[in-house]
Amino acid sequence: MSEKKAEWYVIQVISGTEENVKQSLFQRRESFSLEDHICDVFVPTHDVISTRASWEEVKKKKNILPWYILVEMVVTNESWYIVRNTPNVTGFLWAWNIPVPVSGEELEKLKGKLEKNKETYSNKFREWDTAIVMKGPFESNEWTIIEINEAKGLLKLNLNILGRDTPVEFEFSQVKSKT
Repeated sequence: MSEKKAEWYVIQVISGTEENVKQSLFQRRESFSLEDHICDVFVPTHDVISTRASWEEVKKKKNILPWYILVEMVVTNESWYIVRNTPNVTGFLWAWNIPVPVSGEELEKLKGKLEKNKETYSNKFREWDTAIVMKGPFESNEWTIIEINEAKGLLKLNLNILGRDTPVEFEFSQVKSKT
């Protein structure tokens, strides 16, 4: 009898419980001695950096696929039953009542997306709005936002220095929107 190969499957979970389900699956894998059948669990996340009211940067994990996680497993009646009946799991992605494995191409595409979006910044800024500098030598002054670089978490403000408009870059954490 040939040994089945472990493949990646997508399971649906209740939103916000992705990390809890991951931990539960690892615990259930050990409890039921299914280490050979449930190999790995993957929650596709990336870091989102936002600025609090106190202008400190806060990193949070954001799920790229809310309501879904990936499980590397060998599907047997027992492993399918254990995963399917884990708290907060609502089901597998199916085709004609058979769990469909994720293709290697799709998995690589998802991993590429994660690498590309390693960190993103959350902001409430819009171009041409007025912003107040909260830190640095230009503190408490109001200036116009002329450019936003979300990838790097930078704003370019148009400052009037010695009677001339000068573009100056600031981090999101150094500035707050006037609106």
